[in-house]
Amino acid sequence: MRFRTLLSNPNLLLRVVQSIDKLSKSAVLKLTTEKLHIIVITDIGSGLQLWSDVAVNALFSDYQIESLHSNEIYLEFSIDNLQRALKSAQGALKTTLKLTKKQGIPILSFIIQNQSATGREITLCQDVPVRVMTPLQMEAIREPLVPDSQVHIMMPPLNSLRSIAERVKGMGDRVAVSANREGAMKIRVANDLVDITTFFRGLENLAYDSTQEPSANTASDREPSDFYTAVVDMKNFIRFLQSYHVVPKNIVCCIIEHHAVVFYVYIGSAGYGGVSELNDQACGSLTYFIPVRQV
Repeated sequence: MRFRTLLSNPNLLLRVVQSIDKLSKSAVLKLTTEKLHIIVITDIGSGLQLWSDVAVNALFSDYQIESLHSNEIYLEFSIDNLQRALKSAQGALKTTLKLTKKQGIPILSFIIQNQSATGREITLCQDVPVRVMTPLQMEAIREPLVPDSQVHIMMPPLNSLRSIAERVKGMGDRVAVSANREGAMKIRVANDLVDITTFFRGLENLAYDSTQEPSANTASDREPSDFYTAVVDMKNFIRFLQSYHVVPKNIVCCIIEHHAVVFYVYIGSAGYGGVSELNDQACGSLTYFIPVRQV
C-alpha cells in the first residue's frame, strides 16, 4: 500500500472538511485513482449521512496511489486532526502528503514547506493518525438507497437559508421543507406559540425524464402547484447549511415525502450556475441524506 502526492489546493480540501466539522468527530477517507471521497455516518439518533467526492486533479498533483484492492485505500480519521493539519498548510510554498507509519501507527503525514520573514526555509511536519480499513469493512458502509423523489428543485442561496435558520432555530426542534414543481419552496418552523413560514419563488425545477415509467412514489396525479413536504430535525438542517464553506455552485433539493430530504451540493469556484450547468461539475459534490423526523 502506497500513497504520496503534492497537495496543490489545500484551501479547497480545508473547505470540504470544514463543511463536515459539525457532523461527527470522525469520518472515512476513501482514496481512489480519480477521486477523494469523505464519508460521514452520524449516530442512529440523528440518521444524517454525508457522502462527498472531489476530483483528484482539483486537489493534488504528482498523485501516486497503489494498493492490492484496485488501487483504493480506506482510512478512518479524526476530523479535528485533519482540519488542524490543513490550516497549517494554508499559504505554504509546498505541501507533500503521504501515508506512512511512525512507531507502528499509520499516519497521514503533511510535510509543509514555507519561508520565514528572513527568507529561511521552514519545514513543518503535521501528522494525522489514521486507522486503515479493509475492503470487507468498507463493504458494510453503503450509500443509502432512497425511493424516487417527488420533486427536484434548485435551492436559494445558502446565505439566505442560514440567516433564516439562525433566527428560528430556537423556536422548534424540527423544520418542514416543502417544494412544488412550479419553482416554489417553503421553510416552516412551528411550536405552540408561533408558526413561521418563509417562501421562495422563481426557483428552477429539474425536468423529469418523460421516457421513463413513473414509479409508485412519483404521485403523477398531483398538480404541479401541489407542495411535497418532509419534516426533518432542525439540527440536521443546520448541519447541512455548513456546506456554505465549499462555496456551492449549485444545490439541488430532492424531497421524498415520509422518507427523507436529499441535498446535492455541487462544489464550484463561486456563484450560482443554474440547472444548465448541472452536467458540468468537474470539481466534486457533497450529498446529504437527512431522514424525516418521526413523530
